Amino acid sequence: MNGFPPLSSLRRTLQDSLNDVLKQRFFRDRLSVAILVGALLVNGLNLVGLVLRVHPTDVPVPTRYSNLGGGFDLLGPWYSPFLIVFFALGVTLVNGYFAYHGFGRSRLASFFLLTGSGVVAIFSFIISMAFGVVR
Repeated sequence: MNGFPPLSSLRRTLQDSLNDVLKQRFFRDRLSVAILVGALLVNGLNLVGLVLRVHPTDVPVPTRYSNLGGGFDLLGPWYSPFLIVFFALGVTLVNGYFAYHGFGRSRLASFFLLTGSGVVAIFSFIISMAFGVVR
């Protein structure tokens, strides 16, 4: 009967895999790493800001603003601003994954993916903070 491998060999395998990933060209390129870290930092600040500002409540909160309707036109649960943050974090992670795997083929496409995730992170920060302040 074969059991689970010992934890030391599993840890060694994970460390070797992580070292192989970090040795790739993508992580040696300062611009790519700076854009990715910047987007992750903005998403992290956004999440921390919402955790400190938004608290659970039974009262519906504004979740959509429309210039055409003259103000807030949709109410929803208190955690709606968090959905915006998680969307931006998901976009950043998916674009980072695609940029990592596509870096060898097209550096420019990789930069566009990372820049797009940075823009989404900044816009989600602005939007979620605006909805997080409204009570």
